Amino acid sequence: MRASGVPSTLALSLFITFAPPTQAALDQLTLPALISPRAAQSMLLGVALAGERIVAVGERGIIVHSDDRGASWTQADVPLSATLTAVHFPTPEKGWAVGHDGVVLHTSDGGITWRKQLDGNRTNAMALEAATEKEQAVRAAGDPDALTRAELALDDARAASKFGPSRPLLSVWFKNETEGFAAGSYGLLLRTTNGGADWALWSDRIHNPDGFHFNAITATPAGTLLIAGEAGHVHRSLDGGITWQSLPTGYKGQLYGALGVRNASGGEDLLAFGFGGNLFRLPAGAKDWAPVPSGTAKNLTGGLLHHGEPVLIAQDGQLLLGSDHGRRFKPVAGVPLPAAAIAPAPGGSGVAVSGIGGVKLVGIVHRTQEAKP
Repeated sequence: MRASGVPSTLALSLFITFAPPTQAALDQLTLPALISPRAAQSMLLGVALAGERIVAVGERGIIVHSDDRGASWTQADVPLSATLTAVHFPTPEKGWAVGHDGVVLHTSDGGITWRKQLDGNRTNAMALEAATEKEQAVRAAGDPDALTRAELALDDARAASKFGPSRPLLSVWFKNETEGFAAGSYGLLLRTTNGGADWALWSDRIHNPDGFHFNAITATPAGTLLIAGEAGHVHRSLDGGITWQSLPTGYKGQLYGALGVRNASGGEDLLAFGFGGNLFRLPAGAKDWAPVPSGTAKNLTGGLLHHGEPVLIAQDGQLLLGSDHGRRFKPVAGVPLPAAAIAPAPGGSGVAVSGIGGVKLVGIVHRTQEAKP
């Protein structure tokens, strides 16, 4: 049994919609995003830097970019109108965006133009093929219990294929312009090693028998890959995503992100954050997570490192600045919008926050900076 249903934080509840594949829904994969003069003020669920350019993605396939720190925005031509949930640029030119209907988009010019690489129809076909092959292999091996599980997985794959491209991708991360991952609902994990020309199902690399959602994937400064997900689960890979270890926090709710923070000894502690302001820390070498007071009861929808310390964004737009290697947090100037995602601001002076109403930039001053003459 699943511990909980669809993610309920603002950033997730706004864009996870599971509905039968009507003609209108299928048209989202072929109907280009509508060009609108108010695109930059729409619901933007993901934001990233492409060099010094800000790129944000959101509802109805909208992608906008700014080269002047948000003073003006240009809407990109996008070949589909499915809601987009996340975006990542490993280089200033090469970037990927993901979203509803299992879509993956790619740009080679810093977010100006985009093309589709993958959608949920293809992912469903891949999953059905994999489930069929596994069921046949298990049947030949003659293990009754394993066969029951394989048959159930095959039934699920068949149902998903008939249902249509309904499973959204929620996060994307690329190591460089060739190697990357996309993660999403019901434990969907995809990997590419050739810049998205081909994608492989990677879900079975993680022990996730209940099909819990993978809400966010990222890398720590030390190169560890982290996936934060449903039912308080964090998954960690130390070998670039080939193998994964599950690190349950003991919390049963949604986690919407994870970070790696250097500690005083030079090691790397882990932070995981999510629903209701819940925040947890796993010291380097430890087995058990410990709760950390976040100072808010609002959902924590995103986070990043700024000058080595974590900065978290809450659903109500409140920024929380970490200190003492992320052991303590205090509220700092936030943004006047319901917030979904956070990224570094151009020049490294602060952060860019996206949500309902667009993208806002805010500067951040650390205590060490305040003490300087």
